[in-house]
Amino acid sequence: MTQYRQPNPCENMNHRRPNAPVPFCPQCGHQVNARLPARECSEAKHAASRRQQTAFCVDCGTRIIDKFLK
Repeated sequence: MTQYRQPNPCENMNHRRPNAPVPFCPQCGHQVNARLPARECSEAKHAASRRQQTAFCVDCGTRIIDKFLK
């Protein structure tokens, strides 16, 4: 059975992949792979993601910075 995804204005390619390697998109925070369970994160993990300038955590979907958000 083919799974069709809703159009998403996010430019991240994980939305177009049938088997994204992360549960959540780093740009918009939407779930991109429901087969991967959300993981608990620490502040140290979120700090590392902020240094990489991702707006959302790819493991838990939490917004970590607002710089790139409108």
